[in-house]
Amino acid sequence: MKKQTIVRLSVLIGLLIFAFFVYKIGPVKIWENIKQISWQNFLILMGLRFLYWVLRTINWKVIFEAYEGKTSLWDMYTARMCSHAINQLTPSAQVGGEAARVYLVNYPNKRVSLASVIVDKTIEFITVIVFIIIGVAMTITRFTLPGKLKAIFIGAVVSAFLLLVFLLSKQKKGLFEWMVNALAKMKIHLKFFEKNKEKIKETDEYISDFYQKHPGTFVKAFLLYSLLIMLWVTEIHVTLVFIGAINISFLDSFLITVLGTLAFIFPLIPGSLGIYEATYVGLFALLGKGTSIGFTLVLIRRILALIWAGIGLLGMLKPFPGKPRRLE
Repeated sequence: MKKQTIVRLSVLIGLLIFAFFVYKIGPVKIWENIKQISWQNFLILMGLRFLYWVLRTINWKVIFEAYEGKTSLWDMYTARMCSHAINQLTPSAQVGGEAARVYLVNYPNKRVSLASVIVDKTIEFITVIVFIIIGVAMTITRFTLPGKLKAIFIGAVVSAFLLLVFLLSKQKKGLFEWMVNALAKMKIHLKFFEKNKEKIKETDEYISDFYQKHPGTFVKAFLLYSLLIMLWVTEIHVTLVFIGAINISFLDSFLITVLGTLAFIFPLIPGSLGIYEATYVGLFALLGKGTSIGFTLVLIRRILALIWAGIGLLGMLKPFPGKPRRLE
């Protein structure tokens, strides 16, 4: 089956799931929830989202500067927002957006840019996994869950943890070199890898050096991402208050946010359409809260994400200093 067919099928499935929840909950009920948000409330949510993206850019800049990379925060912010637009609007499994970050940031050594993006995503992943583990532990102890659901939660956490350990191990030893060797064993030889062996090896060295030479920066980036997640939780909680969900505590918002990240493991569907809704509706049902509130929350999140994706696309209009060379 061609990739294009798979993408179209996945989008169709996402739309069907989305339509099912609209029908099940009722468009009138959803609209009543949305109407509770005033323009002033919406501007506050836009402001919180702006802070979110600024902090994410600062996190990346901290890592970038560990390589003695020099570029402005604004330049990195523009590249970051372009990345968000691509990830939000295309089924690229986050890869397309991250590749855009590498080439759009105004820095001549693209191997340093690539290494900084990979390390940045890894530390973000580590932080998210830590918070998911905390969230799962709290959910299991606070709520009476069926045995199968407990097993699914625990299995997901263990699998994610093992994947994390594996990725860290390979990054320290040479992630791209391992990928090339693994493909070679499967009789897959890509011309790009064959032509750029030395550049790929140097990129691996940049990544490995970060973990060996910059443990303090690693901790700093981890703490910044932890702060970012708590800002995200605050944003979710404020949104719920704005739509009248006053029976949801900040702790509930924490669980909804960290467990809701599971929705983004379905990369073939742009913006996790349908999956995002199903995850949040399920979480609200688990917490004993109104599923209509959960669905409305996702709709508002989608509107905000699309607005910022549009802003990110505008960033692609800025002039860049010449055509970037591959991995240079």
